[in-house]
Amino acid sequence: MRQGFPVAGEHGGLGKPGQRGVISSNIEETRMSQTSPIDLVRRRFMEAHGANVQAGYGAFLQVSHQNAAHAALGYRRACEETLFLERYLDCPVEHCLSLALQRTVERTSVIEIGNLAADDAFAMVALWGMAANDLGANCEIAVATLTAPLRRMFERLGVTLHVLAKADPKRAGDPRAWGSYYASDPMVCAGFIALGQTAISAFLARRRKVAA
Repeated sequence: MRQGFPVAGEHGGLGKPGQRGVISSNIEETRMSQTSPIDLVRRRFMEAHGANVQAGYGAFLQVSHQNAAHAALGYRRACEETLFLERYLDCPVEHCLSLALQRTVERTSVIEIGNLAADDAFAMVALWGMAANDLGANCEIAVATLTAPLRRMFERLGVTLHVLAKADPKRAGDPRAWGSYYASDPMVCAGFIALGQTAISAFLARRRKVAA
């Protein structure tokens, strides 16, 4: 039986009409694959949480095989629009980050990651490594709402997370649509993209060495 990786990322809210751009692993805009990232997100959130969600991002990264998405995540840049996870915060994300990191953080350096979905853990890890490489060129800090299983995964990878706030379901709009999602203890977290990329690359290198 195929083991589904527990979907636990920031759900990103309901998508806006027309926000269906999909970016493949080589960061080129493509047509929808047979099993698209959006299909994967919807299916995995339903399987993991009984949640009936729509993709809330206009751009996605994906790991695919034989025209089917096996891991996907959406993203949006803080300099372009309000982040979904800012509803959980008491101030703009750059202010929260400045307080947590004890340094000045500009909004232009922040990117939000969400709609995390995967059919296996290794595909998700590979996707995070790809995202760090491709999105880190223009942004320094990634923020996401991560459930307890995903936070434990990042801990095993050696990725340092900074918790900014608890994701309060009362701020979610319609928490009933998210099923048991909020029972998974989601937290708004932040991490330095470059440090995360280094940790994930080291993990993947160790895995390749063992496989060899």
